[in-house]
Amino acid sequence: MTDTPERNEAAQEAKRRFRQALERKEHNALAKAAQEESRVKARHAGGPAGRRTFQRRKTG
Repeated sequence: MTDTPERNEAAQEAKRRFRQALERKEHNALAKAAQEESRVKARHAGGPAGRRTFQRRKTG
């Protein structure tokens, strides 16, 4: 049950291609996560923290 050099090379090539595909997939996932994170709106970016603003009507 010894592998011939041709089968061994084919197996090595398949492993190499699989690793490259996995690296591309991981890179794309990280890029997508970074993009989604940058699209999040900033909450409470300005104004006093924890205080409600009072809106008054003009009279007269």
